Amino acid sequence: MPAAAAPKPWDVPPLIALGALALAGVIVFPMAHRTPLYPTSLPPLSVDGAGLIAEQRRDLARPRPPATAEAIASWNALTLAHARRDGRAKAQAQARFAQTLFDATDGAPERALAIRALAAQQWLDVLGRPGEPGTVLAERHALAGPRADPTMTDAERLGWFALRWERLALPTPERGEVEPVTDTLLRVSPAVQRGFAAWVINSRCAAIVGFDDQDNPRACASLRRPMIAFAAHLDPRYPRDEALAATDMMLAVALRHPSAAARRARGDGAGAAGTDLEEAQAALHNAQDRYAALAHARPDRRWQRHSLAALRELSE
Repeated sequence: MPAAAAPKPWDVPPLIALGALALAGVIVFPMAHRTPLYPTSLPPLSVDGAGLIAEQRRDLARPRPPATAEAIASWNALTLAHARRDGRAKAQAQARFAQTLFDATDGAPERALAIRALAAQQWLDVLGRPGEPGTVLAERHALAGPRADPTMTDAERLGWFALRWERLALPTPERGEVEPVTDTLLRVSPAVQRGFAAWVINSRCAAIVGFDDQDNPRACASLRRPMIAFAAHLDPRYPRDEALAATDMMLAVALRHPSAAARRARGDGAGAAGTDLEEAQAALHNAQDRYAALAHARPDRRWQRHSLAALRELSE
């Protein structure tokens, strides 16, 4: 009798073939999906663009007090000092601006809104002009210029401008710092709140702190955390825990693997490096706990991979 022909690959029984594919999936796919995944950004927050633009138009239509020109001139002097990084001039110009604005408005909020809207519009109008002090600041924070996100809108810029104006309009205290940024946010409209919070959440750390400034991951994380809480307040659907975990992970990685600018800023002392590592460890543990809770509540390979990234950093 003739010898039986060797089975062809397509002659393998279907169940055996399926079993082989399943085994391949067990071996290959976990390897593909369990590699560490480091977060590089926060879940984005949308902006109420129409609301902010409409608010800007309403404020532009408000009656302006007679001393509007003086208030805007003092604001422009302050902007110039910031663009030049002149510390002494900044302090003097800020005090002068706060007093000039108060005198111009007699403390009336509607008058202050009218002046702020005009200053904001003038700032938007010159953003394309290189060398303008307002343009220099905008480019430093990625609101304009080649480093700006191409999707950046005037609504986001208005959110940033309005909060900066409100912060700099505060009287400088003799001791301590100005009020917390969350207190300032409570004094502006919901549209401005969302615009500024979205800018912080959606921006890179370098843009938040300021390009060309010293790399400061702590300052970035310190501003992001309250903005995440604000985002969750403004939009209950915002993934607060994921954003906080990502903030901790990015802070820890930046502290454990500092840039050249960050190393220069902290110096070469062992104490500074030790403090960085301790803070990084705490941030990693926080991130790991949050990712574990997210994975327990809603299984997702992404949480597992983020968790693995935290574990990898902790083990080094």
